[in-house]
Parts: sequence; structure tokens; C-alpha cells
Amino acid sequence: MRLDLAINGMVLGFFKNGKIPIMREGTQWRPFIHVKDTSKAFLNVIEAEDGLVNKQVFNVGSDDQNFQIFPLAEIVADAMGMPFNYEWYGSADNRSYKISFAKIKRVLGFEPDYTPKEGAREIFNALKDGALNPDDPRMKTVDWYKRLLETNPAEVKMHGEIL
Repeated sequence: MRLDLAINGMVLGFFKNGKIPIMREGTQWRPFIHVKDTSKAFLNVIEAEDGLVNKQVFNVGSDDQNFQIFPLAEIVADAMGMPFNYEWYGSADNRSYKISFAKIKRVLGFEPDYTPKEGAREIFNALKDGALNPDDPRMKTVDWYKRLLETNPAEVKMHGEIL
């Protein structure tokens, strides 16, 4: 579980601070897919006729699940049944990823079963119920890497020299 991804981080921010954190300016595009739908896509590929998928690359998702961050934050607030209360953070993120998922739909008929709204609600309920620990460093990639380095520094050597 990663609480440092966009939807999950928005839910976590609201859960902890009562405000959805939004990276400036909120106009950047991101594609979203629920982890259960990625598993469904793997099964679709495994079960497909060989000639249909051999050596093919598929973007897994749905065109209607490409979102700009600010409108997505509104969806997240609605999923939690809360008023839309947000705060900006960081510098403007100029990276944008709007992906076409037409191929997987055309070739395999793939459509996700879950929406970002459902995923946000799932995360929020898990935090409320205590199923997710919001302070667990393993839930945020950079925090976890830092903790690993602090508690178990690894030495990497080449030709007897520490790199």
C-alpha cells in the first residue's frame, strides 16, 4: 500500500488534517486505475488467446479515468462525503500524463470495474477503521527508503571500493 500516490495522499491528507493536499497548480493530468483492476487485466492477458496478446504492450486503464489533479480532488472529497476543503503544496508540477487505453479496450474488451471515487472511499474507510496505519513509514516510498538506509545501511562494493 502506498499512501504517497495522488488519490491515496489526498485521502490521507484529509484524514490527518481535514484538508486535501493538492500539488500546485492542479492542472497536471494523471491516469488512474485501482489495483484490483490491474489484477483483472493480468488475468485477461493470461487467459486471452496467444495470438491476440503475444509480444503486445497494453496501457491498462480507461480513457475516462485520466484526470486533472484539481478536479480529482473534488471527486475525492465527494467520495468521503466531506465538503471540498483543500490546501496547495509544493511547486507547480509540469509533468502531465494523459494516456490512451483504446488498445486494451479494443483487443481485450477491458474496462475497469472500480473508479477513483470508489478507491478513495475504500482508503478513507480503511483509515477510519484502523486497517491502515497512517504513520507507518512503509506506506510512503521515500520515507521507507530513508528508514531502511538509517536502520540497515548497505555497503555496495566494486573492486574492493565502497560506491
